[in-house]
Amino acid sequence: MAKSSIWTEKYRPSTFKEIRGQEKIVERAEAFVKQKNMPHLLFSGPAGVGKTTLALVIAKTLFGDSWPENLLELNASVTGDTPILIRKNGEVIRTNFEELESLYFDKNDTDRKIVDDLEILSIGKKDLKVKFSKVGYIFRHKVGKTVNIKYEGGKIKTSLNHSIIIFDEEGNLVKKECKYLKKGDLLITFKTDFKGIDTSIKLKKYKEMNLLKSGLIRNPKINHNFEELMITNEIAWLLGLYTAEGCTSLRNGTSGQIIYTLGYPQEQVLVNKIQNIFSNLNISFSTGLGKSGFDRSKESSIQVRAFSTQLTKFLNDNFYITKNERIAKNKKFLSHIFQANKDQKLTFLKGYFDGDGYGKWGKLVRISSRSKDALIDTVWLGKLSGVEASFFDTEARLIWENNNFSYIKSNLIPSNIIINILKDKKDYSNENLKYLLRHQLYSKKSKRVKKETVKRILGHIKDSEVKERLRKIVNSDLFVLKINDIKVEDYDDYVYDVSVPEGQMFFGGTNPILLHNSDERGIDIVRNKVKDFARTKTIGNFPFKIIYLDECDSLTKEAQQALRRTMENYSATCRFILSCNYSSKIIDPIQSRCTIFRFKPLNEKDVSDMIKQISKNEKFKVDDNAIKVLYSISNGDLRKVENILQSSVAINKNVNEDLIFEIASAAKPKEIDKILENSIKGNFVKARDLLLDVMLKHGLSGLDMIKYIQGEIWNLKIDDDKKMKMIEKCGEIEFRMVEGSDEFLQLETLLASFILLGK
Repeated sequence: MAKSSIWTEKYRPSTFKEIRGQEKIVERAEAFVKQKNMPHLLFSGPAGVGKTTLALVIAKTLFGDSWPENLLELNASVTGDTPILIRKNGEVIRTNFEELESLYFDKNDTDRKIVDDLEILSIGKKDLKVKFSKVGYIFRHKVGKTVNIKYEGGKIKTSLNHSIIIFDEEGNLVKKECKYLKKGDLLITFKTDFKGIDTSIKLKKYKEMNLLKSGLIRNPKINHNFEELMITNEIAWLLGLYTAEGCTSLRNGTSGQIIYTLGYPQEQVLVNKIQNIFSNLNISFSTGLGKSGFDRSKESSIQVRAFSTQLTKFLNDNFYITKNERIAKNKKFLSHIFQANKDQKLTFLKGYFDGDGYGKWGKLVRISSRSKDALIDTVWLGKLSGVEASFFDTEARLIWENNNFSYIKSNLIPSNIIINILKDKKDYSNENLKYLLRHQLYSKKSKRVKKETVKRILGHIKDSEVKERLRKIVNSDLFVLKINDIKVEDYDDYVYDVSVPEGQMFFGGTNPILLHNSDERGIDIVRNKVKDFARTKTIGNFPFKIIYLDECDSLTKEAQQALRRTMENYSATCRFILSCNYSSKIIDPIQSRCTIFRFKPLNEKDVSDMIKQISKNEKFKVDDNAIKVLYSISNGDLRKVENILQSSVAINKNVNEDLIFEIASAAKPKEIDKILENSIKGNFVKARDLLLDVMLKHGLSGLDMIKYIQGEIWNLKIDDDKKMKMIEKCGEIEFRMVEGSDEFLQLETLLASFILLGK
């Protein structure tokens, strides 16, 4: 997607007159700007209604071209090539920050972007479960130096003041700035069996024309056009092998071939398997021997050529970093495979291994490749499939636990956690414990202990709180890797970060480790960055600078108190614009120092007018029902409307309500109605099956389902008293989910409670 085509920025208002739905607020703000004098401002209201836009318009109108220098910008952290795993509009993608920048930043943008359609792989802070968490912002800024950290099976580059998450001596997750890390320190990673879904490849747009150039006679060679192709184990293996040994040939865009080149005769078994799969797909193919290697007198290679222009075009679009260079070093994994079921993930890796790997599958394998991205993909996909994985410059390694190798790391946690707990509880007199921890007690090299050993020690710990904390770590998917080398290097480019409001953590790196996000909401951000910016003079002849603090309702109470003093001390040189969703979370002393603007959700007419303006400019059609659905889904959030619209138009220029529901990964009201009707009638099994189907089909979380269920309860034809009790139960279940309970189990409980209410 071109940088200039991001509609949330393309259609962001740049003047007061262009801001929709907030006429009274805009009128007051414009009056302040005309006077070139304004108090501190507090913007309160839901997302996507113009809070940030108005702040930027104020700054641009006041400062002109020098507005970026007179507006506070926040810092970021890791280099652009840092691998991450995201979920955008329901699609899981292994990417990096440079690619993320191309999706969200324009060349004239500031260095902070609000996003509302993005999640990143993180963990639950309370239950330590690997999960996707919503991203609030993407940040970038330039630095002159970075820290290059090499650790067991991976590496990462960060700015000096960025923090990485580690375990402290009590087993808590804490942040530590990279400039204070040293060789031998332990970083946190994971290995998990991440739940996937049955997934398919959409092939409609690659469909071949089934006519000759004359348009009169059907082409008999085309007998395999697909609308979509389910990723079965066979297809996953075939695609994995393509990553290792495949290439394509496309002549004039109308004659495509998929070519697999293998060793002969040693890989004849793989050739037979390829042929069987293409036969089952009704795709024609040919097989021929060739000469390769040093000895050109022998036929040492065999090629299978499959004739499918449709699949050739799909492979060209989805297996290469850049579409213009379809060569081995630019190959990457098919993004669909990251959200597939575990069996498909592993069979894809098996196909890749069969082409480029050696070792014993299910024990230890090494996969070599010229493509760095394919090796990184191997590590991330392996770890999401419950297999320990490591990255090296020219190979990736996969290690299963059911072997006797001594270098298994996935069952190791820091030993100082258990040692300090035992010291505190004076349990070292127990000889059995001394024996179990003999390597950690008497060897300086043994900084880690096996989870199995800790499980045996748990029985000797009486403190229930300590015991539960240890048990949570031992039963989690987390383990630790040791830093092998760390050094500071010169650097002159952007570094990046994301804010993750839920847990303030995300995974990144060639071998993913747990990083702290830059969404600093503590007292240091006020004492240092805000105060340093506030005490400096403006650039140009302006009366004051502006500090814009978004999501300031997430600031800690201590930070808000420090902010209060900063607002008082630097009011001569600086004005604050504070933005929040809930003004009640802002302390009274700050509210009393600000003029409060309460933003309202945009009404249906404002949203409809904007949709019609965009459709006219972008030359697509959108029907009235689709507009109503967009408004319903967005709840007046215009940014969300624009993102959904742009994604829809990329698929079809005629936008209807079915397409909107599909793109937004939203459940249709009638789907939720069926679930509720069956639960009220006492048909628990049917209601549960429908619930699971809706969640998997749309990629919804448990909290998403609670929101949809709560919204549809009011449309049920039952007594208001029962509706109130159902809403109350929804609130209880939502609280349990937020606290870390299993989502599907809680939703089953919710359905069961509805059945009891329906009797």
